[in-house]
Amino acid sequence: MSEYAIKLVEISLTAAQARQRAPVVTSWLLDRGVITPNLARDEIMAPSEFRAGPRCSAAAPEADRWVGGGHTGIDVVAARTVHHATGNYEPPTCPHCGCVAINDDDHHAFIEPWLHDRVEPSVRCVVCGRSTLAGDLEGRWSFHIGDLAVVFHNWPPLHDGFVAELGAVMGPRTRVVVARH
Repeated sequence: MSEYAIKLVEISLTAAQARQRAPVVTSWLLDRGVITPNLARDEIMAPSEFRAGPRCSAAAPEADRWVGGGHTGIDVVAARTVHHATGNYEPPTCPHCGCVAINDDDHHAFIEPWLHDRVEPSVRCVVCGRSTLAGDLEGRWSFHIGDLAVVFHNWPPLHDGFVAELGAVMGPRTRVVVARH
């Protein structure tokens, strides 16, 4: 069985801001009953700090039926990380023309400098020629780099409204990455 994750990644916070925001995000999720502490952590089957809470369906319509078996935990990550779509990666599209903006190799060449130098690259679309910050390219099957993320392991699709609300709590440039390993 493959692992699946929906990752909300805030790409504009500094490391210090992410460490300050992580407890706020965690409290917001706990207060709404979307998550609850995982009191039965298991390194293999339930390694996450949190599990689905009593009102998890507020986040995802099928959550009540879907989560609970296997690894369906939630992690709030306050560390600079590449959040990559892995097995279902697709190059991102241009927000101006909707075409694939950059080829795979050139896109992946951005990872190291963006991760380590903390300078978000600008991308010139290969179709329309307009420049866009890498984090503003579109595509849930791509990657983003950030210091704060909320990772929903093996959850069903999240409500768009929930994603928008949680994104607003996380910061001004929260992006979604959907990964399959």
